[in-house]
Amino acid sequence: MFYPFAKPKDMTNTTSRLSAKANELGLPENFMACALNIITQNRNLVNAMDRTGEMDDYIYRAILTEAFAQRKARAEANLYAEDPALQREAQKDLTLLRREELTSDVFYRAVLPLLVKVLRGAPILRLHAEEASRIVLQLADVKRKNRTVSLTELIVKKFPDEISV
Repeated sequence: MFYPFAKPKDMTNTTSRLSAKANELGLPENFMACALNIITQNRNLVNAMDRTGEMDDYIYRAILTEAFAQRKARAEANLYAEDPALQREAQKDLTLLRREELTSDVFYRAVLPLLVKVLRGAPILRLHAEEASRIVLQLADVKRKNRTVSLTELIVKKFPDEISV
């Protein structure tokens, strides 16, 4: 995991600060790390604030890319698990979704544009649609609780000291 405001000798303190900041917002720690990574890569913080929609899109895509890789690796490993329930769940996760499934499920249809951006033409598996739906709902809940429409704006305004440009 990348900690954008970390100094090598201060890694333990940085990890605990990141965890505290993530808890304060109600975000998982890995989501916060992804968001800070994307925000701090922008050389012009004012530009990031002017383009919060674009920055949020990059953040969502980074979070989804990481989550997809983790869940797919877990599913592929579970295909060979001794527990038949884990095997069935893994087979279900690794199933290709049909167009009808993607367009008939309200949540899948809502995250379809993000899935297309993240997967770049790769087949959409059930795990992709389920994970994207879960994460998008979780991030929407964080934004609602903090009364903001932008994750970028929320992080930049709440934690300006952690973001050094």
